[in-house]
Amino acid sequence: MNQPDDYKIQPFFSIWLHPKKTASYVIEHKNWTYVILYVILGGMASTMIGLSGQELYPSFSIWLLLLGCILAGPFIGAVSVIISSGVIWLVGKLFKGKGSFEDIFKVISLSSIPNITLAPFMLVWMANAPQSFYNMNDEALTNGAAIISIVLTLAVFIVTIWTFIIQVGSVATAHRFSNWRSFFTLVLPGIVIGLILIGIVLLLVITFGFIVN
Repeated sequence: MNQPDDYKIQPFFSIWLHPKKTASYVIEHKNWTYVILYVILGGMASTMIGLSGQELYPSFSIWLLLLGCILAGPFIGAVSVIISSGVIWLVGKLFKGKGSFEDIFKVISLSSIPNITLAPFMLVWMANAPQSFYNMNDEALTNGAAIISIVLTLAVFIVTIWTFIIQVGSVATAHRFSNWRSFFTLVLPGIVIGLILIGIVLLLVITFGFIVN
């Protein structure tokens, strides 16, 4: 007897091309403990990727930085997913979303899969060409290191865009609304925070101007 299609879904692979179907499957069939692994690995992967171009080497050894990713990554990942899920859950309610916090937490956890996939390549880059990993604009880089830097930097850019696409489909599924509502649910918080920061900067500049004059 053939199994239902739901049971043939492998989230790690299906999320790339079928984010809605994958999100629906995880919401219905998986519990919190299933997505925690993605949170932990995603936190380590995101922390490692975030170190590229930070010019920390050779001030800090590669192994010390890698240890920092392993130890701090899970905490950073958990805090990031919890805050993101909370914001997306609340903003989604403004667009009449029906998803629970747990639903949103699960699908946001899945969006770390692209970074997890990219992480082994970044690790190899970090271990074998640390100068180009941490100092991508260093004029002393060899042609090979420069090419690796360009290729993997482009890969990070593509993965970032694809992650956002996955999030749009996944959040739309979790909140039971359209992709457009999902898009604005994801984008609106960033716009609001950006406007608030601009307002604070302008207020400080104007206040400083009055004090000086």
